[in-house]
Amino acid sequence: MSSIKNKQFTPLLSTAYLPPLTYMVILLSARKAFLELHESYPKQTWRNRCRIHTANGTLDLSIPVKKPLGNHTKTRDIRTSNHEKWQAMHWRAITSAYGKAPYYMYYKDLLAPFYINKYTGLLWQFNLGLLDAIGKELGIKFSVFPTNDYITKPKGLTDLRGVITPKTSGYGHLLISHWPHYYQVFSDRSGFVEDLSIIDLVFHLGPDSLLYLEEACQYLRVYPIEG
Repeated sequence: MSSIKNKQFTPLLSTAYLPPLTYMVILLSARKAFLELHESYPKQTWRNRCRIHTANGTLDLSIPVKKPLGNHTKTRDIRTSNHEKWQAMHWRAITSAYGKAPYYMYYKDLLAPFYINKYTGLLWQFNLGLLDAIGKELGIKFSVFPTNDYITKPKGLTDLRGVITPKTSGYGHLLISHWPHYYQVFSDRSGFVEDLSIIDLVFHLGPDSLLYLEEACQYLRVYPIEG
């Protein structure tokens, strides 16, 4: 593991719900990372959504949120909203998509509490709880530190807050030049789909997920350090 960590690479990231593999590779490659919580919360990002692979193609699952201060609400204050019963909806979608994946039965109990137990707390804490649970299961200890203030001009950091996004077509190749293929349940219909949520990898590769992420680290294009 020590050979992978890059002492010179300290990313500044947004929070992410069941992050895409690009996000996971970045965390694995960095000694530590900072989580931006003092930005004005933007729409249509990985902060409250993830992308899974279903029988009908890719599907984005979005968490409905509450903004106490409207459009001026900071990410640290964004709360999840349960008026759409999103937890039950997401769990049904995940179960439908991955119920036949090789390691679904091994890992479903790891994730189920996040969807069965009602949650209306802070979004970033929910995301971090999921990330920590998955990291511990895979044997990864992430060093992620929330920011104390909004960082306008990052110094000594690689600013990736606006880089890892679902809006950019083919965004994964901005940071990862190549994604090794692995077996996916619906690959016979749509071929291999790269850079999906971490749960796609975990349900398909199980304990070998870490080895896959370590291999993907070789293809990481580290952005220049700001400042």
